[in-house]
Amino acid sequence: MRKISDKLASALNDDHTSRRRFFRHAFTGVAVVAPVGVLAACGDMADMDHSVSANTDQQKTSAETDFTKSKQIFHEIMKDENEHVKFLQDNLKSAARPKPTFQKLEQADIQSFVNLSHTLENVGVGAYLFAAPAVSQKTILAAAGSILTIEARHAGFLGGLLQKPLSVNGAFDKPLTQAEIVKAASPFIASLNGGPDPSAPLKSDVDILNFALLLEFLEAEFYNVNVPKLFK
Repeated sequence: MRKISDKLASALNDDHTSRRRFFRHAFTGVAVVAPVGVLAACGDMADMDHSVSANTDQQKTSAETDFTKSKQIFHEIMKDENEHVKFLQDNLKSAARPKPTFQKLEQADIQSFVNLSHTLENVGVGAYLFAAPAVSQKTILAAAGSILTIEARHAGFLGGLLQKPLSVNGAFDKPLTQAEIVKAASPFIASLNGGPDPSAPLKSDVDILNFALLLEFLEAEFYNVNVPKLFK
């Protein structure tokens, strides 16, 4: 088994992880769809339809405004994911996988971005929980744990923002299987660029870290593509 750099141990002592505040945003306004009325009431129905449409547009605008208020946090999450990539690359050194070519990551609007962000962060949590029991070196396990807690903070924040549970699994998070992780990530990967197949058995700590690096590459690219555009 390839030995990972002792830099992992010293890196854990750096107190650079920022504390985050997590908010919940309440969205107001409920659109009501009126039934079709009699001919004599057509004028009133037209007015009602106009009101419903305006209310729906207002609700969407309100939600996007609440998301936009979290601009600073999304920039912070982007920075975290880029630092995770660099950390794994620095410690894998020449054994680090190349960056894959990604696809379908650019989102058309803030709502779509936040929804996919929530999905990816929860995949990250499940992936680190999956990998942790297979890690043999304590320093690597500690490093993975420190990244896992940050992924969970991201996921909890996004859950609150979307008015969903902070944890999709309740009080105890659950690991995903390797197949589930690969299935979630595969639609966004156009090419592995010669990197190891994420479906292959993870036989060493190097394999595990490269598996984690693939996911961190994906998350970092997702934020790098969307955050500067949507949260200027």
